[in-house]
Amino acid sequence: MQRRRFIQILAASVAGFNPARLTSAQPALETVTWQGYTLGAEGRLQLYTDNKASGQDTLRYCFTELQRLEKIFSLYDPHSELSRLNRDGRLDGPAPEWCALLNAANQAYQLSKGLFDPTVQPLWQLYAQHFKQHPHARTGPARSKIQAARTLTGWQHVHYDTDTIQFNRPGMQLTLNGIAQGFITDHISTCLKHAGYSQALIELGETRAIGAHPAARPWRIGIKHARQPATVYEIAELDNQALATSGGYGSRFSTDGQFHHLFHPRSGYPTTRWSSISVIAPTATQADALSTGLCFANAAEIQQIEQAHPELSILKQI
Repeated sequence: MQRRRFIQILAASVAGFNPARLTSAQPALETVTWQGYTLGAEGRLQLYTDNKASGQDTLRYCFTELQRLEKIFSLYDPHSELSRLNRDGRLDGPAPEWCALLNAANQAYQLSKGLFDPTVQPLWQLYAQHFKQHPHARTGPARSKIQAARTLTGWQHVHYDTDTIQFNRPGMQLTLNGIAQGFITDHISTCLKHAGYSQALIELGETRAIGAHPAARPWRIGIKHARQPATVYEIAELDNQALATSGGYGSRFSTDGQFHHLFHPRSGYPTTRWSSISVIAPTATQADALSTGLCFANAAEIQQIEQAHPELSILKQI
């Protein structure tokens, strides 16, 4: 699931934990970390525990769960359930996780008024093929081809239940790159909570904080500047929350960045209003999906969503 990685953990969040700052009634905690390459990006799981060996066993289990879910939702594994669905237009007996993910996609579709639409994969394929054939092009595919690809999109044409997922238009395909990383991040968070961990940070393309930082403060997350990646644009604070960032500069088709991987579902063009959108939400699934869809929303639409949903915080970069 190749896509952007815009979120960096500040040094204070990684190395700034000092056991002496905790109350004397608490045992000294150790940091246990897994770091590797997964879901098309670097990932890291970090937890605090008074039993290091148990923490390491837990992280090994989490990694096996990452591998299992990637085999279900990966767009690039030809044997994944998603690849089979896209190839056949139907998937019988889907893994149990599908229903929860598609329900979350539907909620994001409704909340964003259709701006988050995971059926835009035919548009991605059209642009990818165009720029593969014309790597130095300054223009995109012909309007007629874009319109033809758009006839293969539309979330309303996806039907699913616990037994079957089906497209009602031949040639449709899903991309879960705007939601699956957040969904998997939440799944790992649930695994850690069930194992008894109340202070942890999960970074799998999106960030999910369990509880507060052990130093009795929120986790501090640096959001990179969209146009100056070496610069921190803003620092977000998370306390049992999630953060996701999306922007067109994460994956470009054209060398000038005008054509990228985010497509407006109503026009078929990569015309985002913002250089990046960051969403703080209760879950990484919601943050992931909304940060993708709201790249196309105007300021008034974003304000309306924030007023109706005070649990959300939306940070815009022009």
